[in-house]
Amino acid sequence: MRGRVADHHILMDLIFILPDRRMVPVEMVVDTGYVGTITLPSAIVRTLMLPFLRRSGAKLADGSSIMTDVFAANILWHDVEVEAELLSLDDRPLLGMLLLNGSNMNVVFENGGVMDLAEIV
Repeated sequence: MRGRVADHHILMDLIFILPDRRMVPVEMVVDTGYVGTITLPSAIVRTLMLPFLRRSGAKLADGSSIMTDVFAANILWHDVEVEAELLSLDDRPLLGMLLLNGSNMNVVFENGGVMDLAEIV
């Protein structure tokens, strides 16, 4: 999997697999400070028509806690379809460390640099 560096962020497209089998890419910020899997703004969650699972507490980067909605999503991860839970947070889409677990990431940290993400085998 490949991404890029822009404006001091690592960006990559995460492919969401919809119930009708369409594949929809969503640009994500790879956030090594986020220990969860995925966050998406509510507008994108509605557009993708993701199934609601439950409400749950979440701790934000500033240390505050909130209640948020949790949804299920099928994604393409290392060329395999997997189900992941995601939080609906009205900020930019984030891809966190829990999803990166078991991966090797190599990044050229300069504007326009390349990020390569490979599964550890």
